[in-house]
Amino acid sequence: MKKKLIILGIIGMFIGGVLLYNNHIENKYPTSKSSHKKKTSTYFSNEKAAYAAQKFVERQLKSPSTAKFPSLNKSKVEKSNNEYKISSYVDSQNGFGAMIRSNYTVKLRKKENGNISLININIK
Repeated sequence: MKKKLIILGIIGMFIGGVLLYNNHIENKYPTSKSSHKKKTSTYFSNEKAAYAAQKFVERQLKSPSTAKFPSLNKSKVEKSNNEYKISSYVDSQNGFGAMIRSNYTVKLRKKENGNISLININIK
């Protein structure tokens, strides 16, 4: 009988904890519709442009899982209107398994809806 009470107590504490946690999440991130429209950010920083360029470059590599990029702030980013030209390098394995460094230049365009499209990619 004592074991059953202990087990029921533990289950009750667990359920209570789950309910409190759910209440906390609902208060922090309300799911009900409010009178304010959700604003989507279309801000596009140089770091976001450099990261997008890295993702496009990864798609072109023989072994993308071995890709090692420098930090985003080391990429050279040139902006002209909604177009970005990103220059940097990547270290990755070639088809023979040797690590090589390749320089790349990527041109991107940021669309009004916030999406990014690839204009040109050059990897040497």
